[in-house]
Amino acid sequence: MKHKLKMLLRELVARAVYHTPLWRLCDLLAPKRMVILAGHCVEAASNDFLPPEMKIREETLASILSWLKERFDGVRVADGWRRLNEGGGKSLFALSMDDGYRDNVTHLLPLAERLGVPVTVYLESRPLDEARVNWTHKFFWLVERLGVDELAVRYADETHVESDNVQTHQVVAEGVDVIYRWKRALKYDFDPIERDRVLDALFAREGGEEAALCAELYMDDAGVAALRDAGWELGGHTVSHHVLSGLEEAAQREEVTRGRESLVERRGVGCESFAYPFGRSWDFNEASVQAVRDAGFECAVHTHAGVATRGSDPYRLSRWMIDDQAQLHLIAAEACGAFELFRKVGLDLSE
Repeated sequence: MKHKLKMLLRELVARAVYHTPLWRLCDLLAPKRMVILAGHCVEAASNDFLPPEMKIREETLASILSWLKERFDGVRVADGWRRLNEGGGKSLFALSMDDGYRDNVTHLLPLAERLGVPVTVYLESRPLDEARVNWTHKFFWLVERLGVDELAVRYADETHVESDNVQTHQVVAEGVDVIYRWKRALKYDFDPIERDRVLDALFAREGGEEAALCAELYMDDAGVAALRDAGWELGGHTVSHHVLSGLEEAAQREEVTRGRESLVERRGVGCESFAYPFGRSWDFNEASVQAVRDAGFECAVHTHAGVATRGSDPYRLSRWMIDDQAQLHLIAAEACGAFELFRKVGLDLSE
């Protein structure tokens, strides 16, 4: 009941702010802030097999960005953090995209140029250096071809465990998104070395070619150069998108530092800010934060909703995740400071 009341209040506040000039009052009362939007892909043929929560249509994104641009200043993430600390001026919004997908060049670049909105893209370096993708893409590729139930059976056969260990039938019966639950189990509950071995074997058995999949999904060096030359911020996102908190401290440093060096030294990228892979609070730890700081990044972002203000921890900046189901009235309430005012009295309406 308490959660339902919170969600009702969230809707009432957001709609009141979005549909009336009340947003102006909230903007005046709340501290200067930056809302950072976080996505992955603009919907395109190249990312067709990825799940809906990783994609947003151009029309949806254009609607969100247009509303924000009419009221706030659009910035790149690192620039926005500097401006917050300088004080004065309008509040800010930033659009960030994770991983470095090809559609960021083919679809997002023309859209952003038309709207006059700067963008920050967080790049994994391994797709650029080795034409290799992280395990999640092989998982989604296999789901599209085999279906979840068949993949569970084949995974069990390959690794010699019971297929119901992934709770496939139970999850379906409970009405929970089985793909999400399966991915979560693979991410946190399964041995990562064995998981990668099994997925690699199944991927190859189905005719998958990693270099071809990488070329289909990810931008190449020419794409990186195009975004760099367009004035976009290109930030760090590790070498291979590991859950950092699952690695030893030395391995975390290797992922963070080597990823940055690849972008700075080989591609002339500034690499001023960093995005923690997956980005939930349990996906990184103090060792991760220290590694990011020591590597030379000015700030870093996660994937818990909220805004950045002058008093925020620069290495734990909040982002608002968006896909094609993103609701503009909720983003508006965050951007104008309405949700921040409620946080001041101990009520977080963002999540």
